[in-house]
Amino acid sequence: MANRTEQKRKLRQERVARETAAKASEQRRRRLLTLAATTVAALAVVGVLIAVSQNGGSGKSGLGAGEAVTGTRTVQNLFRGIPQNGATLGNPNAPATMVEFVDLQCPFCADYTRSTLPSIVRRYVRPGKLKLELRPVSILGDDSTTAAAGAAAAAQSNRVWQFTDLFYLNQGEENSGYVNDSFLRGIARGVGVDPAAVIAASTSPPTSVPLLRQAATEAQNAGINRTPSFLIGRTGGQLSALQVSSYEPAQFATAIDRVLGQ
Repeated sequence: MANRTEQKRKLRQERVARETAAKASEQRRRRLLTLAATTVAALAVVGVLIAVSQNGGSGKSGLGAGEAVTGTRTVQNLFRGIPQNGATLGNPNAPATMVEFVDLQCPFCADYTRSTLPSIVRRYVRPGKLKLELRPVSILGDDSTTAAAGAAAAAQSNRVWQFTDLFYLNQGEENSGYVNDSFLRGIARGVGVDPAAVIAASTSPPTSVPLLRQAATEAQNAGINRTPSFLIGRTGGQLSALQVSSYEPAQFATAIDRVLGQ
């Protein structure tokens, strides 16, 4: 009898212990879920604050109200002393030519301009071995069309390479509406181009702008459907597509050296 009573007591204790452990486990699970939800919410708030900070508090990328363009000195130093004529950068009699098709909204164009273009300019353009031809096209949307027309106006002042380079250094989110008069005015002033001319051109139909007509025709003839895209060859000869797997300077150097016979 005593053994049965003791056995029941032990079973009751074990059941209570299991119930207590289960209850404690459930409480821990709920605390963890609450902590996770709080953490996610906090991270979301931080993300929003970062986005607002990066967008100048305007809800859009590009320059916020009252912000100045960045990178003007870098751009000036890169192109200082190199001849420009319209969309051409470098010695017009350079033995090699590379044509670049760009969309000023294109983030990959910006990556190439930041990481590779400076080395090409220093190694090949400045010494007179290579000349560059810029062809602004509009692929991504209305902001692309506005930006391309503004760049064409800068070409009229022989500053299109500075214009596009500075544009990329301040590039915003695609089709967010950041390519407005204020943004274009800041880029134009940063490279020494008349802002009024750039803004006036930005509203012109692409077909009325010679550089944009030329770029569209050449892109169609070459089958260009993405940016950046490049044609390369001996100056005055047939240009062919430059195929690269990345925008590393070494890949472009290899292609340019091949054209130059180096």
